[in-house]
Amino acid sequence: MNKNTILVTVDQSVQQHTAKRLKKQAVQDQAQIPAKLKAVDTHAKSVQTAPLNRRRFLEMTALGGLGLFSYHAKAALTLPQGALTTQSLDIEDISTHNRLSCITPTISTRIFASSNTGVDEARNVLGLQRLTCAGFDIKNPEVLRRRYLRFGGTDQQRISDLQNMATGAIEVPKLLLAARGGYGAMRLLEQVNWQSLGDQMREKGTILAGFSDVTAVQCALLAQGKMSSLAAPMLYSEFGKKQPDVVSCQGFIDAITQPKLKISLPQQDISMLKAPMTGTLWGGNLSVVSALAGSPYIPNPEGGIVFLEDVGEQPYQVERMLYSLYLSGAFKRQQAIVLGVFSGTGQDSYDARYDMSLVVKQLKQITHLPVFTGLPFGHVARKQSFPLGAQCQLSASDTGIELEFSGYPTIAGELIYPEGLWR
Repeated sequence: MNKNTILVTVDQSVQQHTAKRLKKQAVQDQAQIPAKLKAVDTHAKSVQTAPLNRRRFLEMTALGGLGLFSYHAKAALTLPQGALTTQSLDIEDISTHNRLSCITPTISTRIFASSNTGVDEARNVLGLQRLTCAGFDIKNPEVLRRRYLRFGGTDQQRISDLQNMATGAIEVPKLLLAARGGYGAMRLLEQVNWQSLGDQMREKGTILAGFSDVTAVQCALLAQGKMSSLAAPMLYSEFGKKQPDVVSCQGFIDAITQPKLKISLPQQDISMLKAPMTGTLWGGNLSVVSALAGSPYIPNPEGGIVFLEDVGEQPYQVERMLYSLYLSGAFKRQQAIVLGVFSGTGQDSYDARYDMSLVVKQLKQITHLPVFTGLPFGHVARKQSFPLGAQCQLSASDTGIELEFSGYPTIAGELIYPEGLWR
């Protein structure tokens, strides 16, 4: 046996021994996987049930570690090579992306829960994480853990979200973002000093954002506090989605950064608009606005423009609520009515021919006001945010009607990383 033959034999022996050792180690590691995964799940559950406060939230975001799903991702990386799943790799990619792309949050932001909060903890945290990634410094994430009956906390807790800022007990932030809609905001109206809150917000240039049941807060703020707000997506209903709508998120950014926001309503009857008209645009969800009829919490600005939208109401129900506003005198001093999306109206249970087009026709007849339709906002996946309580100019365009807004607070665009809201 020559020297070369000996070297080959030794090399083969080493390779065989190494292969046996690696195979034995792999079997041992594989046997340990269930225990490791159990440990990971136990840790994740303990994190989910721990009190959600500002410190805990920062730990659960890219600012304090690997990010929202980092607990499973980090543990997965300790498993033997080959045991990593495609899902765990995707999670780690997301966490890495967030660490690399997010900007330092500098926009003072508070969450308020005037109605409900989301019941899905992961979705709440994901919404918080995206907002933080985009540049919004969330001061009170623990609000999202509150529950009382069907509400996002007791009445007193939900009142305190707003009243403590009205009294100066809590500093007013740059952005006040609603957790979600639902029901419950009307229970708070008598217990908040809206005039004081409006004064505090005006001094700070605060933007209060939300829609649906939050309409009650927005109407009261305008009626008594003379302060504008923003018809916009909310934390749970948009930013916490598995895949947020990019158009809605970008529309939110446009509305809070552009001092002269413009929205086009194509295919309108421009004969109804003999000349440009300017007035305060107010309103929101029709069910809520009509429920405020006759109360001191409904705005009625001279020469205003009314915006209304709703979801899940049959055409006759929509008309009944419009009549409630009409009979209360809510339309008397207004220049025009702009309707958003009325989703899920379905067919009239008595006569399928009775649809929204007939409701709009009747509204024109009783109010003698121009009525424009198709403003892209409501209980739909894709929406354009815009100010309520701000000046709005309606003018004819080549394709229909254009709305241009002015006189509302904004945020410097360079402080925001827009893509953080949908990645």
